[in-house]
Amino acid sequence: MKILIIHTAFIGDIVLSTPLIQKTKDIYPNSEIDYLTLPANKSIINNNPNLRNILTYDKKGEDKGIKGFLKILKIIKENKYDMAIIPHRFIRSIALARFAGIKKIIGFDVATGSFLLTEKKHYDMSKHEVERLLTLLDYEGEKVPLKIYPSEKDYLKIRNILDSKKYDKLITVAPGSQRPEKIWPLEKYGELIKKIAENKKNLVVTTGGKTEKKLPLKLENFENIVDLRGELSLLEFSALLSLSDIIVSNDSAPVHIGSAFEKPFIIGIFGPGKKSLGFFPWTEKSNVIEDNTFFENNILTEYKGTYSYSKDYFKGIPEITVERVYEEIMERLE
Repeated sequence: MKILIIHTAFIGDIVLSTPLIQKTKDIYPNSEIDYLTLPANKSIINNNPNLRNILTYDKKGEDKGIKGFLKILKIIKENKYDMAIIPHRFIRSIALARFAGIKKIIGFDVATGSFLLTEKKHYDMSKHEVERLLTLLDYEGEKVPLKIYPSEKDYLKIRNILDSKKYDKLITVAPGSQRPEKIWPLEKYGELIKKIAENKKNLVVTTGGKTEKKLPLKLENFENIVDLRGELSLLEFSALLSLSDIIVSNDSAPVHIGSAFEKPFIIGIFGPGKKSLGFFPWTEKSNVIEDNTFFENNILTEYKGTYSYSKDYFKGIPEITVERVYEEIMERLE
């Protein structure tokens, strides 16, 4: 059986689909599984042993418009897939599978173009996104972990950087996001990094993509602060997170990538992307800060606060103080 997974969303969404990849292979052990995603997402699922091929669809660039759609459609047709599993909830992804003549197309009932699906699964907003994706396979068993596969070369680059420093604890801070409204104020990040770095036994590494390199993050000229924004590939970045003691990030891809590894404790700073939307860290070694309130073991604990969602209220995420984040970091390091 040949299976195609279509998910052309953000990097974090692709990471959250790795349990879906695993369970698809578990349920269909003799299948060949391909994955269609954006070019920028491809490397985060490189080396996944359950995937045969990773196809890319540059829908906002080289493959933009009907010409690009037809180009990708031709590739899908040539592969003659038996089944398509579509986490992406938009008509273009579903239309690709339908027009390619794939007989079994599974997706969500809330998707635009859901009328083109052959099997609709309910998108349950009360569940975590990982659990929702697994319902595409009717799976409701034990928790399936996230999986990312940095290579030895990726780890070697990170260890070469870290080995040049003397430190006891590694704290990785990822201040950016593809959605600006999710970013905790950069001046607060700067103040937080300075406070952590005042203890010379702590090594603070700031990370992010090339766009984050342009963020006006004011860093002190401390020997134990290393700025790697724009310097790492996604799998090198993953290797760094796997070696970290603490990860501090907005509601963005780093909290999900970090959740794929056993060592780090993840502190997520959430504003507009409320925890109740189901995109919090998929690990019990994590806390989400929302309205300056922490949620221990957040897979198990539901938010009991008093604030409702409001773009105006969460603008700049003002309720979350530097001191509160710093105290949590110190508590976990101790």
